[in-house]
Amino acid sequence: KEFKAEALKYEISGGMSMKKGLALLMTLAMVTSLAACGSKQETPDAAAPSSTSATEETTSQAAPSTDGIPASVTLSDSTILQGKKIGCAICYKGDEWCAAVAGALEKLGSYYGCEIVVEDGDLNDETMTKQIENMIANNCDMLFIDPTTPEGTTQALNKAYDARIPILIYDGYWTSGAEEGKIITSVTWDQIETGRIVGEYFVNYVKENLDGKCRLVELTNAVSEQCQSRFIGLHEVIDKANADGCEITIVGHHDSQGNRETAYNAISSMVEPYDFIISDVDNGAMGACSALQAAGNTDVKVISMGAYGAEPFNKLHDGDPNYLACLNVDAWILSQFVYEGAISYFEGQELPEKTNIELFMVDSSNVEDFWSF
Repeated sequence: KEFKAEALKYEISGGMSMKKGLALLMTLAMVTSLAACGSKQETPDAAAPSSTSATEETTSQAAPSTDGIPASVTLSDSTILQGKKIGCAICYKGDEWCAAVAGALEKLGSYYGCEIVVEDGDLNDETMTKQIENMIANNCDMLFIDPTTPEGTTQALNKAYDARIPILIYDGYWTSGAEEGKIITSVTWDQIETGRIVGEYFVNYVKENLDGKCRLVELTNAVSEQCQSRFIGLHEVIDKANADGCEITIVGHHDSQGNRETAYNAISSMVEPYDFIISDVDNGAMGACSALQAAGNTDVKVISMGAYGAEPFNKLHDGDPNYLACLNVDAWILSQFVYEGAISYFEGQELPEKTNIELFMVDSSNVEDFWSF
């Protein structure tokens, strides 16, 4: 505006001709136009941050949810399981630990974008056999199977193998399938080492509190090979302790069948004095605790060789007079290894024949490390 006013002043005073005045006005218009064009070129750059922010927001929204997955679980960033249909069965959802495994498998399946529903074998070979046959008919891409018994579902699993469906065994065993190389891997834990770990804890407790002398009752499950294997490791440790001067006597051995009522009845019928009960699974341990408390016996201590969840951990946290300790097999960590095996297989990586997860003894001194209260 000042430039235009100055030109007009020259025009009026005769210091500038009309022609020169018009030329100057045209130059001014061109400068103004160029300035306007320059400001328009800056507009896309100014809008760019908004575009980038929207992209980042979309990516964040597309990321799988980790809600409900413990921080202890190591998650893979692989997308190779997306859209895969996985057939899955577990031996018995009536067991709290098995129910926790089933929930973890389904939650991690959702995270990885695959289709999976964990079916309940209900401790019945015929039930699980039908479930596996249905999985084959539904053209599943892979099977996750926790066999009810080591050989009870062999016929159905052989059909899956013949149909070229990869089979991953977890928790339990398919003995012949592993021996014949029909499974891609087995995710479990060392059952004999389970007994050894429990045995070391038990013997140390007896040495520190009972001068190395006690009477023991065992609760087991006769139809479960893995449960029987736990007692092999336990007896190794007890025999060694007795050879070194301890006096640990087994005064009772009962088949609880992994059932609380059966364990309750077995302990209720015990007449001979005893100091400890060691159960292969937590259902047996809980049945034993109930029988002791019904009899008003707060002296006998109970140890479980396999436990997980609110019930056993709350007992330890609250100082239950009978429930002393348990071996913790983390349902989430086992499930993590199952998915790591599946991812490795579909990515063409080599898999070990067996993967044993880490095991921990838990009592009132460290239970808060394994459960939130």
